[in-house]
Amino acid sequence: MQIQTALVGSYPRPINIAKVLSKLKSGKIEKQKAEKEIEKFLNKYFQFAKDSGLDYVTDSMIEWDDIADLTTSFLKGVEKGALERFFDNNFYYRRIVIKDRLQYNENNEYIIYLERARKMSNLKLKAVVLGPLTFSVLSDDLYYKKNIKNLFEDYAMVVNTLLKEARNYYDVIEIHEPAIFSKGIKKDLIEPLRTYYNSMLKDINAETHVLSYFDLRFDRINAYLNLPVNVYGFDVTESNKVKLGRLYRLIKDKEVYFGVLDSRNTKLERISTIKRIVLSAYQKGAKRVIIGNSTFNDLIPEVIVKRKFKLLKRGKEMILNG
Repeated sequence: MQIQTALVGSYPRPINIAKVLSKLKSGKIEKQKAEKEIEKFLNKYFQFAKDSGLDYVTDSMIEWDDIADLTTSFLKGVEKGALERFFDNNFYYRRIVIKDRLQYNENNEYIIYLERARKMSNLKLKAVVLGPLTFSVLSDDLYYKKNIKNLFEDYAMVVNTLLKEARNYYDVIEIHEPAIFSKGIKKDLIEPLRTYYNSMLKDINAETHVLSYFDLRFDRINAYLNLPVNVYGFDVTESNKVKLGRLYRLIKDKEVYFGVLDSRNTKLERISTIKRIVLSAYQKGAKRVIIGNSTFNDLIPEVIVKRKFKLLKRGKEMILNG
């Protein structure tokens, strides 16, 4: 039996780093001095990941306010808009305002950050990107005028260029697509997603993970499981736990990621629950199971995140040792 652990999305931004980044944006600190502080943090972060026995890790996303901020960095034709709630969360992001045709920004800093992370860690490093559907949901479209086909096509081409340009600096691609299970999403937007994923991942020779979180809807799950990726992610915290019985029947011969650590709740999980979820998945025929946090870690304190991942490590050891 194979079981792996991962940190998905972001890591909580410590107060001192938040102050450094704020000063950097306002020009109150030299970039070189800020970089030294950020690298100190990253050394601690990657040591935490190693000590936690993680198999997969992101670059922490520490320098981005949110995933929309990260996405805006490698796009031309967009600007940052108003603050808005990120799905069903007490977390806010700035809307992506599409004002012109989407193109790749060759001078983006995300590749620089990935290159730095690659040099600092030998763990499997994931490049984090938004899925096409979720990108459109988080955006205000002033250019494509609801011609979603063209929007999806151009976005997929830009991400494909980014992934090719950065191919030496990551091992895995982590695609965030929570909108696929969100309320109000039309069926005709979901069914053709496979085509745009093929474009987005064309000629990319890397393991790919797609993540959903917050919700789980079985009327859309076939389209989700039809996406051309290696690993399918599910949030199995809160109300989704009661849906596990039905989910297990659909993941036979699939590689899955289970977000067993609740990233929106400071309550620590039970190791017995984690163990039961993993073993049940394998009993129902899952090909591979990876476990970790359910969504971005910005919503809970760093000390709690560390405790949760320490617990995850213990859970993994208990499962492997019988």
